[in-house]
Order: sequence, then C-alpha cells, then structure tokens
Amino acid sequence: MRVLNRIHNNTKTPTSMLLSLMGLLTLCMLTHNAWSADGVGRYFQQMAADQSVTREVTLKELGMSVPLIFNGANSQRDIFLPVPAGVPVMNAALQFDASYLRADGGRTSMTLSVDGYPVVARKLAEDQGDLSQGVAISGQPRSDGFIHFGIQWSSVMSETVCSDQRAPGNALRVEPSSRFTYSYDRSAIKSIATAWSALPPNPVVLVSSRTLTADAYDTAWRMGLTLKRAAKKPRWMSVPAVGDTVNLSSISVPPELRGIPSFAALMNGDTQYKIKNNAEIAALFILGNQGPFRADLVIADAALNKILRDAMNALGAEIQASSADTGTIYQTWLKTDVAILDQPNAVDQVRLTSFVGSPVIMVSAKGGAKAAALFDTLWRPIAASKDVTVETAEALRGKAATVLLSQFGAINGTIEVSEKSERSVTFEIGELVGSGRLPSQIVFDVSAAPGTSGEAPVVSIFLNDYLLGARVMTVDGQPHRIAVDIPYYTLAAHNTIRIAFLRQPSKLHCHDVATSFPVAIFPGSHLKLKQMAVGNNFVGIAARYAKESTLIVKDEWLKDALAMLPMTVRMADAAGLSSIHTDFLVLKQGEVFKPTTPFLAMDVPLESKASAEAHDGMLVLNGAEKTPILQLKGLDGVGVAEVMEINGHSGIRYYTVGKHMPLLNNSFRLAHGNLAVLTDAGPVLQIDKDDPTDSRFALEDNPQSLWQRYMWVWLIVIAVIIFILISARVAQVRRNRRKAAESMGL
Repeated sequence: MRVLNRIHNNTKTPTSMLLSLMGLLTLCMLTHNAWSADGVGRYFQQMAADQSVTREVTLKELGMSVPLIFNGANSQRDIFLPVPAGVPVMNAALQFDASYLRADGGRTSMTLSVDGYPVVARKLAEDQGDLSQGVAISGQPRSDGFIHFGIQWSSVMSETVCSDQRAPGNALRVEPSSRFTYSYDRSAIKSIATAWSALPPNPVVLVSSRTLTADAYDTAWRMGLTLKRAAKKPRWMSVPAVGDTVNLSSISVPPELRGIPSFAALMNGDTQYKIKNNAEIAALFILGNQGPFRADLVIADAALNKILRDAMNALGAEIQASSADTGTIYQTWLKTDVAILDQPNAVDQVRLTSFVGSPVIMVSAKGGAKAAALFDTLWRPIAASKDVTVETAEALRGKAATVLLSQFGAINGTIEVSEKSERSVTFEIGELVGSGRLPSQIVFDVSAAPGTSGEAPVVSIFLNDYLLGARVMTVDGQPHRIAVDIPYYTLAAHNTIRIAFLRQPSKLHCHDVATSFPVAIFPGSHLKLKQMAVGNNFVGIAARYAKESTLIVKDEWLKDALAMLPMTVRMADAAGLSSIHTDFLVLKQGEVFKPTTPFLAMDVPLESKASAEAHDGMLVLNGAEKTPILQLKGLDGVGVAEVMEINGHSGIRYYTVGKHMPLLNNSFRLAHGNLAVLTDAGPVLQIDKDDPTDSRFALEDNPQSLWQRYMWVWLIVIAVIIFILISARVAQVRRNRRKAAESMGL
C-alpha cells in the first residue's frame, strides 16, 4: 500500500504536467534571451574596439584589364599598389596569379620585389608551370601612398652571351585577378587629405535616395568627376528605402545578431530580399560595412541625416527590447562608429567622420564646387584636419604663355633606362588652358648619361598616342631642350602627354652585361600656349569651357539619380567640363533652354534642332546641307553627342536614341569632329558633319612648313623676279648703248 500510495502521490495530472513544461520553456527562453542580449552587446563592443579597415584590390581594378606578358632576355615592370599615405598597414599581402611557358629552354628565372627589395626568386626548369603564390608585404608607412611591386623576368638562351639571346617561346603571364589585400588602423586616418589617399580604386559615393535635390545632384556629379580625374572609378549608392529589393548574396549574419528581428529577417535564404522596415536598412549597413553596403564619400544633406537616423533608431528599439543594457551599448556604439549622425550639415563644409566603423569623407550638398576645388587642385594636401569649411578655393590659372608639365603630375626626375622607360601626365583643356589659348608646342628639358659604348637613347614624345617627334639624345650629361609642335587634330578635351626613352644596348665584349643608365627630365619642361581661334568642334568647345560653362539636365534625371549620375560624370569628363567653374541648371518639364554660356546639355529640349534627331528609336544624321545622309529605325541603347549653337553660344548636346541610354563603362575622349555616336562600347563614330570625309585634314594639318607647302608659288615668284631683274638689266644696257651712240654722233 505504501508503495502504491507513493506512486500515486508522484503521479501528476495532465494540467500539472503542462504547467511544468511551460515553466521549463519560459526558463529556457529567458536564458536564451539573456545569452542573446549579452551576445549582441559583445558584438557591438567588439565592433567599437576593432579599429581595422580591410581593403582588397585586384590588378584589374587598377587598370590592368588584360594579362601582362613578359618575354625577352630581361623584362621588368613595376606595379603601384595604393595604400593610405603615411599610414602603417597590417596583414598586407599580394596573391600573385601567374603562369609561364618555356618552349625555348635556356636559363629562365623570375624575381619579385617590394619597394626595390627582392622577396621571391624562382628558377624555372619545366616547359610550363604555375607561378601563383602569396607574397607578404611589410607594413611600414609609405609617404607617397604606394607600394612598389616589381616583377623581373629573365630568359637567357645560353652561356655564350655574344649569341642571340632572344627566346620568343619563353614568356611570363601575370593575370589581372592577382589581388592585393591589406588592413589599416582607422584611428591613424587623422585628416581629410589622408582619408582621400586611403580611398579604394572604386570608392562608393553615398547619397540619400534615388531622388535628389538639385544641390545634392550638383555636388554628387562634381565629386564623381573629381574622383574620376584622380584615377578612381566611383560607384553610386543610395540609402535603400522600405519596399526596395536588395541583393543579399554577399551578406552573412553573425550568430550573435540572429536573435534581433531585423537581422533574423535577412536570413530567409532569398538572394533578392524586399526591405520591410527601417530597422532592416540599418541592419544592412551594419552587415555590409566592408562589403556591398558601405560608403567612402558621403553627400550630406538633411534628407540623408533623417533617413539614417530613423533607420538606426528603429534598430535601436529592437535591440532595446531585448535588453536595456544592450540598448545602452548600442547607443554608445552609434556615437563613436556612426558619428555621421551627430555631424551638423553646414554649407561649404568638408569633414572626416565615421560611418559604421569606417572613415568617410562627408561633403555638404551645398558646397560641391568648393569641395571639388579643394580636392581637384594642389590645395588638397593642405586639408590636414578633420573638419574644414571651404570659404574660397580656386584653381590656379597662369596668364603666361607657358604651363609647366609638373602641374599636371609627377613627370620630373631621373629614370634608369635599360631598354625602355616612359612617363606620362594628363591635362584637361577646359581646366588648365586659358580661354582662346590652346597648346601649340611641348617642350622637354632632358639630359642623358652615355652607355658603356657611348650609345645614346632615343626620346619619343607622344600626345594622345600620336608620335609628335623623336630624337637621338646627346649623351653628355648636360640638359638639352627638345621641342615638338602640336597639330590641332591631336588635341582632345582630355589629353595625355607621354615621353618614352629607348636605349639599344651594345656589347663590345662577350663578358659585357647590359646595364641601365640614367636620363633626367627637368622641371623646366612645359607646354607652350598660343592664342588661336577655336572652331565649333569638340576641342574648340572644351577650350571655351575654360572661361565659363553650364551643365544642364532634365528634372527627370534627379528622380533617378543613381542611373543618371554615371552618365553625367562620363559625358562631363569626355567633353572636358570643369568640376569647379561650371554652373548647374535643372530644366523643368516644358521649359526650353536658352544658354548664356558654352554648355553641355543632357537630354534636354533645345530651341534649335540638331543635325541628329531621335524619334522612337530612329536616328537621322543631316549633313552640311541639312539633308539626311543617314536614317536608321529600330535603334536602342544609342546616344548622340553633337556640337551646336543655341542663342549665340556654342556647346554640346547629348541625347538618347530609343528607350535606353548606352552603358558607358569605359572612359573615352570626344576629340575629332563635332558629332559622335555612342554605344555601350563608347564612340563608334566621330565625324565633322560639315566635312564627313575629313578632306580638309590634308590641307589644314599639313606638317610641312609654308616654304615647303607653297614651293611652286615661291618658284614662280622667284622666276618672275629674276625675269623682271633681267629685263630691267637688258633695258638698262640698251639705254646706255643708245645714250653712248647719241653722244658719239654729236
């Protein structure tokens, strides 16, 4: 009975069992919530404590779109890997992707160096193989903002060095996929100038939304153009809105955050996700601060501040609901790692701040022109603080007839030339050339040391890949001046000057080894400017932009800013528009533009009809007689840029043929002619509509001197003069004889 009673007393009713189960479940949930809340707090504390910013750059992003090929007896190439100037880097390494072929045999080797110091050496004996490997790089600061990575390839056929050493079957192939990774301490970024040097090759420019105010769009295109001319490829991002669809393929939610509803919602497994609330916007930026949802430069306006603050506060409410202590930790993290929320949006202000733990440059939406003048001129290094207000910043404009090449970039200095070396600089006609003056001559002051056998290098000067002149240098180590004329047709809105030194080494004896010898480019190297009448073509319009200009867009473009900003920047760069001295005008629907300055009009209606007009995918090109020379229907993704005169002012009008504009991913120049047809591949046609066959080039761009050009005229003139002189002499002799005869008769 006692046993039965004990069993009966320990037996619970279904109700009591349910209550016990619920109590156990509640205890587990409380324990889990406490653990989750502690985990969330630790995660944000760790984010605040982690000061490192990680970057990854591929050689393709640095402009190496195709593999580098090394061959010959001795080939060398330096690659400049960008890092923040004057800031130590951590965990720096290069994943070097390369392969080789060795069909001709011989002694073949590869050497890799960092900042001039060899770090890897490989002797190659197989017919082919893989040379991919990781290369560790020291972390000391680089004052110039670049790590110099050197690749040297050597392939010698035999021990007898007097024989032909060429080995065309031996080659090294370096892939554009080679990637450079490094980290740096964000606390070391103490000034705006340093932050600019720390920008990646593809910086993200963050704007408030797809629809922008005129001020925000104006600042955005100016900063995009400034970044592009600083050899960057800006990418545009707006803060996503509720209802937008985003790609989550590269988003990973840490375990500590999975208990927060907004982070949990991003784990549904869908690649394409529709945002449901503001808290999810904040969660996206927190998870993607080193990936897709990040910012390097921010266009700050009131709308951006409100959108970000609402998103961060909405997420804070979810975190606060999990634990009051965790909510406090989150608010503390916002003040340090999202300091952009507490920054006042003052006019003409440029500020270094933080956004989700990364340093960002914040530019006021009402100060785009002055910010561009700060970053696009020699004033940039002076921005040595975290907060500046740009009261005045102007690009220097000399009134002299010469412009030093050193103003365009680092071209002066000494170069070691073994076989071939070169340097180059770029300049914009609209930015650096006074109104009405165009470059007429390139002048280089150079000197060269002789080789072992006294051989001299050949110097070649190029403008936009046109060879303007070449000369065998005098190798006495003394400065010599080399001047070449610039034909008008070689100019473009965006120009590149390149000087190349080629030395053909000779060997007196079999034991001689080819050695590099120095050449120098002196600071006196310059461009000569000449006052000349500019024509109604792309180059002439770029020269007119130097004094004043206006960029005009339709108000519809501001409603789809992310799609239109890349086209605006690309066309402004191709046309040679200034990011500093250009007015910005938004044309409302129904308004007709009447320009008062040289202009670049983007898809806006004008009073006068262009030579090329678009009608539902139809392209009509009119010639000089205003009659069609080409008519095509059914086109899409095609654009036209044309020089035209409106209201007494010349400018460029761009418009789209069809429903979609071309996707111009690569840089291009508007150089020749006054009409260009653009596709995704860039300009596929550039012509002078008044002279489509360019027959005037044969006469106007004749490189011969006036004496050589009109030799037949001079010969006729000389012959006439000689005939007149002979006739006069004959007449004089006859008069003298007549007078003598008359005097004798007397």
